[in-house]
Amino acid sequence: MNQNNKHNELLYELFGALCNQSITAEQHQQLEDILSTDTDARQKYFNYLDLHLNLGRMHDEQPVSDFELQIQSPLTTSAHTQVPAGQPVKTATALWLLVSAACLVLVAGFLVFNQAPPAIPQVSQVTPQSEIQTPSTAAVTQTAAVRFAEGSPFLKVGSPIVNCQEYAISAGQLQLIFANGAEVILTGPAVFESQGPEHLAVRYGACSVYAPDGAEGFTVETPLSNVVDYGTRFSVNVSDAGNTDVQVIEGETDVRPVKLKSDSDVKSQRLTRGMAQRLTTNNGVVVDEIPFDHKQYVSQLPDRVVTYTTTLGPDRRAEDLKCVTVQRGGKSYQYEVEDLIGIELTHYKGKSFLTRNDGIDPGNDGDPKTLRRHLLEQDRCLLTGVVNPGGSTAPLTAPPVMNDQEDPAHPNTPGMAIRFREPVVNDLGPDIVLFDLQVIVHSTTGDAFYASPLPFTKKSKTHLIQKFDIDLASPEAKPLEKFWLHIFNQKSGISSRSELETARGNGGNWHVVSAKALATGIDLSDLGFAEGETVEGLFIQDVQDDNDVIDPVFIGGLPPLKHTRK
Repeated sequence: MNQNNKHNELLYELFGALCNQSITAEQHQQLEDILSTDTDARQKYFNYLDLHLNLGRMHDEQPVSDFELQIQSPLTTSAHTQVPAGQPVKTATALWLLVSAACLVLVAGFLVFNQAPPAIPQVSQVTPQSEIQTPSTAAVTQTAAVRFAEGSPFLKVGSPIVNCQEYAISAGQLQLIFANGAEVILTGPAVFESQGPEHLAVRYGACSVYAPDGAEGFTVETPLSNVVDYGTRFSVNVSDAGNTDVQVIEGETDVRPVKLKSDSDVKSQRLTRGMAQRLTTNNGVVVDEIPFDHKQYVSQLPDRVVTYTTTLGPDRRAEDLKCVTVQRGGKSYQYEVEDLIGIELTHYKGKSFLTRNDGIDPGNDGDPKTLRRHLLEQDRCLLTGVVNPGGSTAPLTAPPVMNDQEDPAHPNTPGMAIRFREPVVNDLGPDIVLFDLQVIVHSTTGDAFYASPLPFTKKSKTHLIQKFDIDLASPEAKPLEKFWLHIFNQKSGISSRSELETARGNGGNWHVVSAKALATGIDLSDLGFAEGETVEGLFIQDVQDDNDVIDPVFIGGLPPLKHTRK
């Protein structure tokens, strides 16, 4: 195999991993590096996305009866569903077997023949010509807490941006890369559309553009101007009235006002580093100089939990955590679950715990070595945990009371405490990851909670976490396998860790409503720690702002970064 074939094989391996959401942090960085410097690779990338998009469209529009399959061998199903052998199966599983096979054949053709980038597949036999959308010239490379406006197409990492298709985000951020290498970060609320490989129209909202060598001429169109790049970093902010602010961080741009009147004499102006303009309407376009504000430019998405991978259970839903990707100091790091710093549950005053779908209660299984607290301490399962801890409407102001057996004269503090098996270092970005099981009909942003450092001192600072990095609306949130909920006394719950192991619950019930695994990072800087300082444990309390309570199913510390001293 020659060097060119090897390069193409690597490209299509990365494209496939991105589209099927199995890409690692290292592969993602490798793909970004290639796309930012290789024009031919970018073209292959967008052709691949077009193929992926059209196959998905075929799936959405093809009548189910056309994909009816006869199963001649036994089919493995969940415990709750039996499919007799030989019966027609009209499911997405059968359909995607065909789509996946088509993908494999097409990609294999790319690799074997090493031809020029393929043309967009002709799908007129299943899709009317009038409904086929134009090819994409940009794609989503990152998202952060993004929300899509009602009716807007849903985007996730790897999604193509289709030409002349309007997109709207109500909150959060999207990062795009264009075929010519230009990178754009849009901050919601924003409305935008691509009008070619070098042209982005921003109807409303803020965007930050980095145009490296080769991307000169990239244009951001607004209602009042065309901002043309000449190798630079700049930001554009468009108000709901169309008024436009342009800030040039480095390099040069031309700001070309639109002519609302035929006799307009407003001319284009070249802006250089540190210059800023505002374009408004007042019986025509008016251009004013404004103070330069470098904070308007967004150079990267915030540090956060980016994504995670899991094993899959019988119903092909998430079960055990395998690895988690976290952005720290602007760089992504992937951690295998074995590399995370484990915990011990040292205190619990709450109401329930979760077990797998077998319903087995470690407190009643006859094995003295299995304990209920191990559901949080010792397994990697995102279905199990010691959940529904108590809480408070106000943060801690004094050390919590955590007796192993509650003293009625000095009641234990509602909540839960964990101790890390080794101290966690405050480093760049998040230092701790917490996964929460969230039923799909509960709060989209996750259940708010307080995190306080242990031991708790006068200098300790309690941090309020009101939203998760990966919440119910995030494309990265994974649906979970079914689980059992075991409840202690619904009103009083239990008061100590020892009672957790001995108290009698309701025996557990299979939870009918589906759930997803949410994730968030906790930065020790937010708890008042200086860089390099360490924490031994955390005290976690629900905020008690509604009837729902946080359900921690996995907590782990992140190892310190190699380039940072402890």
